[in-house]
Amino acid sequence: MSTGRLDGWKSIGAHFGRDRTTVMRWARERGMPVKRIPGGKTGTVYAVREELDRWAASQSNLGDDAAGTPAVPVGFRLTSRQLWIGGAAAGLVLAGTILSLLLLDRPAPSRTALPSDPAISAAYLKARDDWAQRTPERLTAAITGFELTTRRDPNFAPGWSGLADAYLLSREFGAMADGDAFPKAKAAAEHALALDPSLPGAHRARGFILYWWEGKPAEAGRAFRRALERDPSSAQTHFWYGNILADNGQHVAAQKALNAARLIEPGSVAIQTDLAWARWSAGDEAGAQAALTELAKAHPDFPVIHDCLAVMALADGDYVGYVQSLNAYARLRQDTALMSHAARLRDALKVGATEVQHLLMVRAMAEIAAGTRRTHAWPVFLASVAQDRQQTLTLLKAADARGEVWGDAGVTARILRLWINDAEISQLVRRRKAASVI
Repeated sequence: MSTGRLDGWKSIGAHFGRDRTTVMRWARERGMPVKRIPGGKTGTVYAVREELDRWAASQSNLGDDAAGTPAVPVGFRLTSRQLWIGGAAAGLVLAGTILSLLLLDRPAPSRTALPSDPAISAAYLKARDDWAQRTPERLTAAITGFELTTRRDPNFAPGWSGLADAYLLSREFGAMADGDAFPKAKAAAEHALALDPSLPGAHRARGFILYWWEGKPAEAGRAFRRALERDPSSAQTHFWYGNILADNGQHVAAQKALNAARLIEPGSVAIQTDLAWARWSAGDEAGAQAALTELAKAHPDFPVIHDCLAVMALADGDYVGYVQSLNAYARLRQDTALMSHAARLRDALKVGATEVQHLLMVRAMAEIAAGTRRTHAWPVFLASVAQDRQQTLTLLKAADARGEVWGDAGVTARILRLWINDAEISQLVRRRKAASVI
């Protein structure tokens, strides 16, 4: 989930500034959203911060509840969770955060209550749970759930924001094409912002779309920073912000944002995968390879790990490793078109690397012609790996004629390394540099 999870009654109680007895009673008597981990004898529970906060916003007189210690003011709770990101002493930072809010009138995180209809609330919460699982089946279920929520309560802005997030993840973890996912996500995010201009998740989705689909890194950066101003404790926002910073080549800022996400949501495989990819983009190939190899052993069913390993293998000229990892990625995404492509590549391996290279280039250029691939960065990378100078120059000149701007910092760095002594190619690659996100 975007704001992480709290494990055990003690942690859930600390979130509200209450003891475990009080929050156990709230779960039993007030329907506070708590989940139980199957198996075991201890009845282990956990809860999601964002769900707890929405539930709290829908409750009356929590602060007057007789049991337990005084509740932390809801308007301060999430902002105070910056305290351990900053690295200062917990008590001092909490006091400083509250004082800053009082004196500077900073916008507080959104506290939109759940819909009054329990059935709509249940559909929305189930959709969020499905979205968090990042599998093709659960993302399809998430889209269905968010569509149901927005259809039955069209004025509930978080439902539209959630729908945007589901579309965006479906292009990465499911089989939805970018050309379908991004326009739908954009429409949903804009609808959410029209209903609630302060909604952090909608600004985050808008920033993601601005960077990855519309090629506007500076505007994307501003959208992400607006989201973080309104909800600085959102792991998902720090995560996606770090993702675009890494792609943009702003490696120090990317590591900072991704580490902030990991602090808020420790154990997230998605965040750890992107941290490893960011290390590769920054040039730490050995560290990235080791991290992703360990992640693949521990989480073999997480598709993005295999996508990263595929590109890293190809950068080293390892066509066999590329095809193997691509096949795993396609299978886990349940993308039938990509699985067919991977099967053709496996057959091409029997002929040799040259045949694999040919098929990869044919597919890349077909994607550019169809508009599903926005720049020539990938085919230039392919030509560079094959050390085909004439093809590399031809593709770079086509990109130059189109006025393309590239992120792809990791791929671009490998292109420059492969042509380190070629001034003409290096100059053409550097001209593709996108504007800064920050």
